[in-house]
Amino acid sequence: MSTSEKSVEELRRFTPLSDLSYDKLLEIVDQADWVKVKKRTLLIDLGDEEPYSLFLVKGNVLMEAADGRQRVIKHTDAAASSPLSRLRPSRYRVSALTPVQYIKISNSLLDELTDLDDSSEMLSSHYLVEETSEENADFSAQMVAHIYEDLQKHKLTILSWHPISLSVSRRIMEPSSKAVSIGKWAMLDPVLSLKLLKAAQIQHRPGGAVPSIISAINQIGLKTTRRLAFMNLFRESRDPRALNLQEAFAHAWERSICVAAVARRLAVDLGLEDPGEAELAGLLHNTGEITIISYAYNFYREISPQELQDCTLMFSKETGRMVLSHWNIFHSLAQHICDSTEWLYDHGNDKPSLVDIVIAARACVQISRKDKSNPPPPLPQIPALRKLRLDTPNSILATDLRAFADDYLKETKQQLDIE
Repeated sequence: MSTSEKSVEELRRFTPLSDLSYDKLLEIVDQADWVKVKKRTLLIDLGDEEPYSLFLVKGNVLMEAADGRQRVIKHTDAAASSPLSRLRPSRYRVSALTPVQYIKISNSLLDELTDLDDSSEMLSSHYLVEETSEENADFSAQMVAHIYEDLQKHKLTILSWHPISLSVSRRIMEPSSKAVSIGKWAMLDPVLSLKLLKAAQIQHRPGGAVPSIISAINQIGLKTTRRLAFMNLFRESRDPRALNLQEAFAHAWERSICVAAVARRLAVDLGLEDPGEAELAGLLHNTGEITIISYAYNFYREISPQELQDCTLMFSKETGRMVLSHWNIFHSLAQHICDSTEWLYDHGNDKPSLVDIVIAARACVQISRKDKSNPPPPLPQIPALRKLRLDTPNSILATDLRAFADDYLKETKQQLDIE
């Protein structure tokens, strides 16, 4: 196959060009600019009126709107089959995140080759329909697809809520901090804790006991721990301007630490062998939810609270399972976390298990915080609560646990100087 033939086939994968004849595509090949640029090159500026269409052939670009919203487009994405920021004046600033190859085609040439009476209007209408249909496409499907693709490429990014990451990292960076105190602070940032476990699992022996965050820190060393905390703060933490995402980050963090604290309290009261494992499972129980929120932050359009809630309800369990599996988080811990996402989970034994404890902690925290994001069924229907005698809202233990969760959250916010 000649170079021209390869170029024609390259053009056919773009939606506006796929129906053109071979001769017309060959004419575009001859007249278009086939461009290669370095990372961080500006392709299109906000408000640009240059009468050209840019088609992404290879690489990743960042699209930034005037209101600060961002979206990453990869050449393998469905969105890359249409021109980048096709409307004029451009509504986005488009820059290269990686070395990029793209095709620059004059709009007048595209108009001419369509052979329609009002080709320019038709071409613009076609682009507009594409843009509208893309924006109205199912948010959940796109979100899960992006997460899965990044997992497969080992590029998954889970974001910490910036106010927490900042406060926790300051304590960890103190030169006098030892592993024990660093571990306690790290346990207040579920995303950092997950990343520490991911780093420590490289040296984990199959069949060994589930480590605590402190033992993970001892495995990877204080230097690596501080580096991870620093990178998590400056590269992978966010404080969104959009109110619904602010609330999503804040509420997910509050659920994480409160479920962890209540799970530990229950495990101690029951004389469980390792309350620390219950605490860690509680801390990471909503890994899937936090991952979805992280990707919602970088979504190319504003997400409604209902869209985010629906996506979380539908996909947080499987998203969490995928993340824990791909990151090789210790199998027994990962299994306990995944099982605890099921309100009606029942292992068939009357003796409460670690999973029962985390489920009960989730229920107590959601009731105490009047959290309606994933409400439990009627309490008597939850096997874990029956086994722990927490299946009536006014039981002394249930009342005590809810009060404990409220007090713990207030104290932790004071510790971290969070409003």
